[in-house]
Amino acid sequence: MKAGISLSRIYRFTSAHRLHSEKLTERENLAVYDKCNNYNGHGHDYTVEISLSGEPDPVTGMIIPLDEFDGRANTLLRELDYKHLDKEVPYFKGHLSTGENIIQYLWDRLKKIFPDHTITALMIRETSSNYFEIKNNGENI
Repeated sequence: MKAGISLSRIYRFTSAHRLHSEKLTERENLAVYDKCNNYNGHGHDYTVEISLSGEPDPVTGMIIPLDEFDGRANTLLRELDYKHLDKEVPYFKGHLSTGENIIQYLWDRLKKIFPDHTITALMIRETSSNYFEIKNNGENI
C-alpha cells in the first residue's frame, strides 16, 4: 500500500438526544449536563468525517469508488438521521448519547461496514465549537 494515502468524505445527519444519567440525581444531571438535560431533549446537525485507507485498485487507482463509500456510510447514518437517539436507536438504550458514545458507536459499526479497508480517522462535529474524534495510528482498535 502507498504510505499515508487515505480518502476522507464528509456527511451530515440530524438527531435529537437527552443527556441524562439514571445514576445521578435530577440536580446532579442538571449540574453536569446543563441545558442538554432538557426533559424533551434537544437536537444537533452533526457533521461526520470518515477517513479510509486501503490498497488502491490497480485498474481504477482508487481506494474505493466514491459511490460505494457513500452507499456504505449513508446506510449507517440513515439509522441515526432524524431520530431521537435515546428512544429510537437500541444501542443508546444502554449507553448515554454523549458525543463520546455516539462516535464510539459509529466507529464500531463502520469497522463492520468497511471490513476491507482501514478506518484511519473518524470525526463528529456536534456544534461549531464541539467535536469528537478517533484516530487509528496503526493500532488494532
